[in-house]
Amino acid sequence: MKEITATVNAVELINQNVYQITLKVENFTFEAGQYLMVVLPTGEQVPYSIGSAPHELPYLTLYILVSDAGSLAQKVVEYFQSSSSAAIKAPGGNCHIANGILDSNPEHILLIAGGTGFAQIKSLYSDLVEKNFTGNVSFYWGLRTSQDVFAKEWLEEAHKYSPFSLDVIVNEADNQWHGRTGWLYEAILEDHPDLSKSTAFISGSVGMVYGTLDQLELKGINKDACFSDVFAYAPHPDKPKL
Repeated sequence: MKEITATVNAVELINQNVYQITLKVENFTFEAGQYLMVVLPTGEQVPYSIGSAPHELPYLTLYILVSDAGSLAQKVVEYFQSSSSAAIKAPGGNCHIANGILDSNPEHILLIAGGTGFAQIKSLYSDLVEKNFTGNVSFYWGLRTSQDVFAKEWLEEAHKYSPFSLDVIVNEADNQWHGRTGWLYEAILEDHPDLSKSTAFISGSVGMVYGTLDQLELKGINKDACFSDVFAYAPHPDKPKL
């Protein structure tokens, strides 16, 4: 990764606790699905998936969840809020669209996100649309409640103009939500009971990624056809012995 100084274009609170950060960078390229490191003045380096696609350069979008006022994420947001420019290192990660999987002509590509894992999957999805990819692509985004949904304008545009399917699944239903409910993996398997010829990109917490992978494997998907940044830093927890 190379060190870059990015211009801070905008810092916006887009739902109850998610900030959308827009940066501007020059002389920079990346592959959809890669991430960057925000380098704080303290020297701490914090990874975030790039939530925009390469064709949107020179602008980069980040989605930052701040769940605790004293968290590292809060420090990152405050850094952007107080600075006209920011230090980043990029690009990083091998869970991206140019990893060779498209050369194998997969029958179906699953793009699966939990929470702010949406950023990486949105980048992949947008890039496939921009490249006029003609295969079958399904984007599934799982959230705990309807209040956790963000990037609503992007979702509306994607529903209108994208050739691919896009489903938002809320785990805890309420009267404000009229979409799909339940567990993320259940929605995927309901739509695609045979995954033997599918490939998947999965983005979210360690537990979410491996929990989803375990369910997909039961329906025939090959782990070698599944990709996640989690694989690079967190081993699969031991499965319980039956």
